[in-house]
Amino acid sequence: MASTLTVDNIVGATSSDKIHIPGHVIQVVQSTITATPSTTSTSFVDTGLSVTITPTSSSSKILVMADYGTGAGSTAGGLITQLLKGSTVLFYRGDAYSSAGSSFGAGSFNHLDSPATTSAITYKIQYKTQSASSTAYFNIGYTGGGYTAPTSHLTVMEIAQ
Repeated sequence: MASTLTVDNIVGATSSDKIHIPGHVIQVVQSTITATPSTTSTSFVDTGLSVTITPTSSSSKILVMADYGTGAGSTAGGLITQLLKGSTVLFYRGDAYSSAGSSFGAGSFNHLDSPATTSAITYKIQYKTQSASSTAYFNIGYTGGGYTAPTSHLTVMEIAQ
């Protein structure tokens, strides 16, 4: 025996109640930059990509996604990036390396976070050079005819659980 439930509208008990279906996206926040910052610092500095999201539920997960151009100068060295949640480093990695001649490429990542809070959270990307004698470039591209500043993105999605 099969039953069918058909409704036109489901409303929470109060106006602040929302129904979240596990696995569905609740909200999306994105930051973009078109500048091409560069550094010779061996300490991490901000790239300009930063987003703040306030989860609607403490059980939600946050999917963090980024895409950006990478570059390392003509002397031995590399570009290292890290993802922070507030002041906590979630991970870091090398994105570009040059031993002789400049190196350009693309970086991207996905990271699934479980913040367990309904307070505002800020995620940001920082970068540094591996060697002070080499320049690290963030959000740079090479078209064969010259350097360009593509648009880089940092996108966060709240996923219902």
